[in-house]
Amino acid sequence: MLFLLATPEYNNVQSNATKVRVHLRTGIAEIFDQHQDLMGKVENNIVEVETNFENKFEKFVFVLQDAVFIVSNQGLDMNAETEEKKTSIYIYAKKVLEVNSKTSVEEITNEYESKKLELETELEKVTDKDNQVSNSKILLLQEDTEFLKKSLSIIKGLKN
Repeated sequence: MLFLLATPEYNNVQSNATKVRVHLRTGIAEIFDQHQDLMGKVENNIVEVETNFENKFEKFVFVLQDAVFIVSNQGLDMNAETEEKKTSIYIYAKKVLEVNSKTSVEEITNEYESKKLELETELEKVTDKDNQVSNSKILLLQEDTEFLKKSLSIIKGLKN
């Protein structure tokens, strides 16, 4: 199976995925080869991908922000012969954080604290409460801090 995860700043392609696990509103979907075509929103911000390359099993976990996914059996090339088409999973998100053995909770905590402090500083600068809502820098900082906070919570849960 082909797995593609894309954000404005990040791309990850796995051509040898064997299983993708994603949480939907209706429950958990485990996607294998020849899965039915499917589309949805990732609910709990976590996607797990299992690969098998040269008999070496690997598992990848990604924390996502505002992600949608598509499962297709048409493959990338619509003109290809049916035998060459394979199940493809596309995920598009605003942000992504790959969780692995090198992921440092301390670094993410420091980044979260830094963004939180920057947000508080920006909020103090704005005196008009109505202007606070429309300030794009404040909105972006709020999104960043919320994503980092969720990521920390998820990573701590996975490492325990």
